[in-house]
Amino acid sequence: MKWFWDVISRAGQIQTVFYDGSVECFEDFKKLANNNEQHFFFGFKGDRPSGMFWINGLAHRSCFVHLAIMPGFYREGTLQMGKGVLRHLLTARDVSGRYIMDCIKGLIPSRNTLACRMAEKSGFAKIGVIPQAAYFAAEDKSVDAAIFCAVRNSQHEQLS
Repeated sequence: MKWFWDVISRAGQIQTVFYDGSVECFEDFKKLANNNEQHFFFGFKGDRPSGMFWINGLAHRSCFVHLAIMPGFYREGTLQMGKGVLRHLLTARDVSGRYIMDCIKGLIPSRNTLACRMAEKSGFAKIGVIPQAAYFAAEDKSVDAAIFCAVRNSQHEQLS
């Protein structure tokens, strides 16, 4: 976990990934990762860490997902990870064989057009824009955010 923090920190990604100011140092990151309402996953390509994602807001077979791609895996790696995360979350089953999630949601600041495009290319549909739904701590300002979702039933052909 420390390695991931060091890489995204050196790449200057902290304020992009944790734009709300909730995570500013490794201790904050550890606290977030150890919070029972956050579920972290780390991705690897071969033996190299490629990114991480975490889910929260789990309720009624849906959740919010957050992604951070490691430098060196941008572009093609970003799309692969986005699609892979979505496939994983929408096809995971519990011990009785039932799907765990029906809907995966993402909230992305509208001005982060690259992340918004990646979400759509990964299989998310843009549902709309929520005014002032994302807070940028560095600017002490709330900005509009696009809400995205992916539903297992509409993704069936892509995920199979």
